[in-house]
Amino acid sequence: MLRTRLLSAAVFIPIAVGFMWIGGTPYAVVLMTALAACGWEFARLPLRAELRLNAFLIIGGILALISLQAFQLHGLLLPLLSLLLLGNLTVMIVRYGAEENAALRFGLNVAAALYIGGLGMHLLALRQLEYGHYWLILTVVSTGMGDVGAYFVGSWLGKHKLAPRLSPNKTWEGYFGGIALAVLSGALLSLLFAPVVRPIDGVIIGMLVGALAPLGDLGMSAFKRSAAVKDFSGIVPGHGGALDRFDTLLIGGTLGYYYILWFVLGTF
Repeated sequence: MLRTRLLSAAVFIPIAVGFMWIGGTPYAVVLMTALAACGWEFARLPLRAELRLNAFLIIGGILALISLQAFQLHGLLLPLLSLLLLGNLTVMIVRYGAEENAALRFGLNVAAALYIGGLGMHLLALRQLEYGHYWLILTVVSTGMGDVGAYFVGSWLGKHKLAPRLSPNKTWEGYFGGIALAVLSGALLSLLFAPVVRPIDGVIIGMLVGALAPLGDLGMSAFKRSAAVKDFSGIVPGHGGALDRFDTLLIGGTLGYYYILWFVLGTF
């Protein structure tokens, strides 16, 4: 298992960093594809039969939101959200109106599209900032290294359960190990990206994503636990599905974006 995880990481990490560095249309297309896969995995989650979700609506909402950010058509955000709600409401009435859980299906479809697409927009918005390749790579790598630190420290030293009902394998030792490695990664990358990135910014971003990005993991673990599955899919050998990789990145990218926008660039 560990060997497979390491081999997958050795293949995917250089490719991902390369697209983040290139930016532009290639990065946007790769990100949209990955987030669409996240939406498909969530829609296919084996919840109770009466709670089956609509993959078309979820993926359509995600792609529409990412497209708005790609073309920076922010003035269309509210009309798009209105259409997303109207479309889901129409499907609920036409297909599920007579079912007891119709309203719950409606809420889950909308929530999935907004969560994955709305937070995923920030992974594109980060790249569109000035020197965005530096900020995006720093944020994503620090978030990923937080996952790595949590996994290894938790495996070696973990004794105290963090959230046993949601994710029995996660421990407080792993959590703090993840924060430490995320901060260290942010600090080291700030030296590599100097003078654009200051060491203090690298440390703070590392601390933010290390401490708060695991909330995404725990939140998605609640859905997996409800469906009695370990991973969302198996498309990333040794790592599970796309959403298993993006659960923390969605939170980390959002945190990194607003920290940089507000406290580095001074835009409010």
